Amino acid sequence: MTELVQIKPVPPWHQSTEFLTSCPTLYVESAIKGNAQPGGMESARGLQVHRTGASYISHCALKEVSADLKAFDEFAAGAGPLAARILSGMRDSFEVDYKHLLATELTMSLDEKFQPTHVAEEIAWPFEDSEREPMIVGTLDALYSFDPEPTMRIDDLKTHPRPFDPIEKLQSKTYALLVFQHFPEVEKVIFRLIFVRYRNVVREVEFTRDMIPELVAAVTAARERQKKIHADYEAGKNIEALAGNHCLYCPLLSNAKCPIAQYNPHEQLTPQERLNFNLWYGQFSRVNNATMRAYVNETGKPVVLKDYNGKSYVFGPEEKESEIYPVFDYRDGRLQHRVVSGVPMPILPIIDLLDNYADGNPGDSEWMKNLVISSTSLKRYLKTNKRSFLDQAIEDVCDRITKVTLRVSKPLDSVPEEEDFDEDDWEESEF
Repeated sequence: MTELVQIKPVPPWHQSTEFLTSCPTLYVESAIKGNAQPGGMESARGLQVHRTGASYISHCALKEVSADLKAFDEFAAGAGPLAARILSGMRDSFEVDYKHLLATELTMSLDEKFQPTHVAEEIAWPFEDSEREPMIVGTLDALYSFDPEPTMRIDDLKTHPRPFDPIEKLQSKTYALLVFQHFPEVEKVIFRLIFVRYRNVVREVEFTRDMIPELVAAVTAARERQKKIHADYEAGKNIEALAGNHCLYCPLLSNAKCPIAQYNPHEQLTPQERLNFNLWYGQFSRVNNATMRAYVNETGKPVVLKDYNGKSYVFGPEEKESEIYPVFDYRDGRLQHRVVSGVPMPILPIIDLLDNYADGNPGDSEWMKNLVISSTSLKRYLKTNKRSFLDQAIEDVCDRITKVTLRVSKPLDSVPEEEDFDEDDWEESEF
């Protein structure tokens, strides 16, 4: 007698589904079997940060202020000490556009036909609710409307230690599609990631209504992958396992039951063991490279190694030509000028070319905002006593940006302790 298999409905696609489907085994263990994932405290902390940010944004909108530091500190303190430290990056730099705020923590859903369903009360008035089961569900941290301009903006708070561009994730396309389908009059959606650990670290991407077919195709492809995993599991097929960053959240990581454990790099060493190796390798590499440089400098001979395949590797001087683009035209010991309307103006070779191009191509000049002078190159000439006034003047007009790198710290006497985690207070949250 053939055993009957109960086919469970495929759950809606959430932001976290993209992460889980990176490895079919991870998805099966987490989404189908319901096994608990490692990193519950990190998920709870992320949820605390999202709720705190949404509460603060709503508070500022009700008070009609762009910032309220006292209220921010109160909200952050209520989220716990570690979440408060993470939020400290956005405290002094984040401003709420209260005049255009439409909603916070707004959940939106689309059905299998990409029509709005289970429409939230906050925005229910313009729509017809299909009342079908949702296929896509997303919770927007904050949604802004710039009416009468047909533009909306989504702000999403991120706690990630290292910023990334939103276009790299399906979330940006999914959320933009949710907005386009709920608001037919909207022609442009701006999706912003705000990395709350740091000051002024924001990444954004824009979508226009004519991109809806592209967005639908991307979401459909992802949904089909999700449905295939369910079908393969229900059919009793072998579920593939793939190694990657998602392994850190796999229920099989802690007990080494991963099907590819023997060659999965995330199973080989603990993070602490890897840091220990990194410290040893860093010291060894510095001494090793210094020794090879000394040999080459003193003997004038390169170090040559030939492997068993007949390939050679050489450590020695390598000439490399680079290009530089001068700001000024400096000849014969002085800056060159030209007279414009009776006023001598410095000749700026590259700037003049760029300016001429911008005048002739007004629709293709936005990229020029990214052209800057390196602070390293500039400050090496400014940090002298005789140029202190110029140094300060330039400091006053410079733009400050935050860049994030992952690196080993100097020896520390102590590190902040992790706060206690109560599993009873944890709710499943999106990554």
